[in-house]
Amino acid sequence: MRIKAYLSTYILFLCILFISLGIVSVYMTNSQTNMLSEKSAREYQTISAAVARDIATLHRRNAGLFDIIFYESVDLLVSGYTQYYSNYNIEITLLNMSSEEQARDGSATAEAVFIRQDGEHFIYISGELPEPFSFYLLDYKTDITENITELQNIQRILLLLCIAFSIITAIALHYIMRSIFKPLGIVANTSRKIANGQFSERIDIKEKSELFSVANDFNTMADEIEKQMRMLEEEAVGKQQFIDNFAHEIRTPLTSIYGYAEYLQKTPFDTDELIESTQFIMDEANHMKKIANSLLELATLKNYELLKTNISIRQLFENIAQALKKTLNEEDVQLVCTNDADTLYGQEDLIKGLLMNLCLNAIKSCSKDAYGGLPPKDGGVVRLNAKKQGQSVVLSVADNGCGFSDEHAAKITEPFYRVDKSRSREQGGAGLGLTLCKQIAEAHEAKMQIESSTETGTTVKITFEKL
Repeated sequence: MRIKAYLSTYILFLCILFISLGIVSVYMTNSQTNMLSEKSAREYQTISAAVARDIATLHRRNAGLFDIIFYESVDLLVSGYTQYYSNYNIEITLLNMSSEEQARDGSATAEAVFIRQDGEHFIYISGELPEPFSFYLLDYKTDITENITELQNIQRILLLLCIAFSIITAIALHYIMRSIFKPLGIVANTSRKIANGQFSERIDIKEKSELFSVANDFNTMADEIEKQMRMLEEEAVGKQQFIDNFAHEIRTPLTSIYGYAEYLQKTPFDTDELIESTQFIMDEANHMKKIANSLLELATLKNYELLKTNISIRQLFENIAQALKKTLNEEDVQLVCTNDADTLYGQEDLIKGLLMNLCLNAIKSCSKDAYGGLPPKDGGVVRLNAKKQGQSVVLSVADNGCGFSDEHAAKITEPFYRVDKSRSREQGGAGLGLTLCKQIAEAHEAKMQIESSTETGTTVKITFEKL
């Protein structure tokens, strides 16, 4: 592109320059020739008038007779004129049309004619003398070679100047074009690097030019591309990690089911052993069912269109407390519900599932198993709370259980992630509960925050911006 712009600009410049030179040369030539023609015409008129006047004087002296003495006197007179004007490169010839065999006819007019002869330039004028001497034809010839040569030298100098100026302009235009197109070259090189995978490359144009905004837009585009590529990379890593975790998670129950099925097939057993083995197979199958249901819910929520209604928070809390009554009694954990908000706009079954998952996680963290078989200090308490904050409603589930450290906070909502991998399977979890909670919150355009400490327990807050 730079070469095309350079060539087109330079060719246009040369055309304008040499057309202008041609116009100037033609103008100078015409001006010079007109000036020489006018000068020669004035000289011819002056000489013609002077010769006619002197011939008239000679004619009066010869008593008005055109005799031999008169013609000889005229010839002598013209010789004087010829000798005088020869010093000025002017040739004067007077022809007697009545006696000269080469005389012209009477139609000759005093007009300047340019003649080139043997490499020299002349102006030739021929005309009749005034009456009564019209039979005399006066020829005027002046040498203008020096003037024409000077004009040609000037034109030659102008041509050389134009050529030199063209060379200088070509060099200057090269640097100007390189300076103008340098930002585009930077853009092209940066684009090439980004296309080759170097997504961190950016354009650095400090001067304020027309391409400054283009560079800014390009950098913004590159930032967005880099952001999207990182998201894709993270998503790819996340998907691979999900597959690895899922394969690991599903392999354990499948191995157990296969092992116990093989044991039932090959080993003699009594009724108690049969019941124990089949119960273990059912437990593992139930665990796989939970995983499948959770994955199905996660897949459904991605493109799910919510059916939102106004939910009574008081009734919602009562339903959750009733559903968790048996589990709370078994784990010896207390559920405390407080409510400072009336309604919440959302899909009731999903909100209930969200709070149930959080409450179950809170109960597990307060259970004896979470403390190595010992009852938690001061008894386990799960607090389910709802309050208004301006135009928002904040639901929270807090417990005084074992909690977890900050290193787990960033990954706690990832699929199949467990804080305590040694005890989670005994509790029947699949590591998908918080992932499902996060998806439900995002489907409601809500924000979920998790705060946890090994000393004070865990608090999960879900802020619903739109009532």
